[in-house]
Amino acid sequence: MEEAVMLSGKTALVTGASSGLGWQFARVLAAQGARVAVAARRVDKLSALVEEIARSGGEARAFSFDALDPAAPDQLIAAIDAALGTPDILVNNAGISLPARAHKASLDQFEQTMAVNVRAPWRLSQLCAGRWIDAGREGVIVNVASMLSTRVAKGVSLYTMSKAAIRHMTAGHALEWAKHGIRVNALCPGYIRTSINEAFWESDQGRAELGRLPRPRTGIPSDLDSALLFLVDPRSRFVNGESVTVDDAQSWAI
Repeated sequence: MEEAVMLSGKTALVTGASSGLGWQFARVLAAQGARVAVAARRVDKLSALVEEIARSGGEARAFSFDALDPAAPDQLIAAIDAALGTPDILVNNAGISLPARAHKASLDQFEQTMAVNVRAPWRLSQLCAGRWIDAGREGVIVNVASMLSTRVAKGVSLYTMSKAAIRHMTAGHALEWAKHGIRVNALCPGYIRTSINEAFWESDQGRAELGRLPRPRTGIPSDLDSALLFLVDPRSRFVNGESVTVDDAQSWAI
């Protein structure tokens, strides 16, 4: 089937792949024939993902990546270059949220949020795009933003600021790099239940939040599969500079 080899011969880099969305993104891309470089700070957790992909007939390689470190993007791309060659697809998924009321957020919280959510994907994008342009190759970047990239919510102003920056970065990079055959789009998820936030959604506050949504439920990581594949699909060659929101209309209730 064509879908099973959509990405055959391509190498994809997924950051923040040790759990949640990144884990699922890596599995989905590998299932479509891509050789996947999975990167995260918790390298020990990546071994299980690499093994799972291998058992399913795919290929994956784990790399250390601490997005807080300014040197990490350069080190990561250099390591992948040496081991697999320059990636054809970059999925900037690694991110953090450090909840705090706007007047109580610390400088350290601000710097951590911007380092992981903005600086790291900016630098990784720059490094990949530079290599593609120099080699005369096309490439695809998917930046994971959020439905909160165009809206705000109490207690997470740092997070929403960073995701708004990612949305604008996506458009700006697409505008400049389109002439080189580089597509840059953003995936903007709504509330997705993962192991990281499971306890919150089971709390009284989490259940109250669900009750305010158009449909009182969260998504699961696989709900993003089709949108991710649409954005990386070579047939989506005219989709560039877009931010695709996948949130079951949740953002309209915020």
